Amino acid sequence: MKFNHYTIAALPHLTWDSDLPCSLAELLEEFDMQLEPLREGICSILLLDDLRNMELLIKSKAGAGGNTADGNIDFYRAGITKPEELELFVDDPKHNTPDFVYPEFVEDFFETWKTNEERASHIEELYTGYYGMMSGNKNAFLARYGTNMMIMSTIISALRMMKSGADLDKNLKGDADAVKIILENRNNADLGLKGYFPEVAEIVALFDKSKTPLEVERELDRIRFALLDEVGQDKPFADHIIYGYIIGFQLKDRWTTQNDEAGMQILENIIKGNY
Repeated sequence: MKFNHYTIAALPHLTWDSDLPCSLAELLEEFDMQLEPLREGICSILLLDDLRNMELLIKSKAGAGGNTADGNIDFYRAGITKPEELELFVDDPKHNTPDFVYPEFVEDFFETWKTNEERASHIEELYTGYYGMMSGNKNAFLARYGTNMMIMSTIISALRMMKSGADLDKNLKGDADAVKIILENRNNADLGLKGYFPEVAEIVALFDKSKTPLEVERELDRIRFALLDEVGQDKPFADHIIYGYIIGFQLKDRWTTQNDEAGMQILENIIKGNY
């Protein structure tokens, strides 16, 4: 598509180590007209920020406080639904439905878990639901991205459960094939996944080292960022290049304030269960 040539050429250079010129919300506003033909796929990507905002609201309402030093919430600003509308939705999902129709897995989550305490303890279900949805996307790149992230989240869940002594057989959920392989190979260094998901060695190594949870989460995002280059390199001006760029920007966007106290607090509060 012709518009992709101009759009891709105009996008600021982006690597894992490069600085961001602006926030994701500002980037999307700047390129709003050029990105309109890809609006459906972009909304699927931005739904992740809505889920992160839901998590922040749920945990705050459950008594965990906000994600800043003063106890307030610093929302992700590139999401689909405005924070004030999202707060009404979290308060009463049945009667405060936002304009954007959330996928069935979001409705099921709020219908299954009635209290914010229950929702906070099962928050990972929002993310596994999201990546499950993405793995079925009609766009091949987004579908592959969703599958990769679902496998990755399954591995991370397994490693965290093993460290905490939780029962894998009863509690491990995620990619069905990865779950089966892990349960059969839980004592192997690579959980039996080397041939299924080569990045497993990097992920396992992170949990073996003396790294802080924040350092681990940053390295996990670096791996997620690298996985974006896996699909479609033979078509340098296809839609997936823009989708991958936005996802990469989204991954880096939450680290732009990492040296500030507020930014550190945000990440500290979303590490658990945020895949």
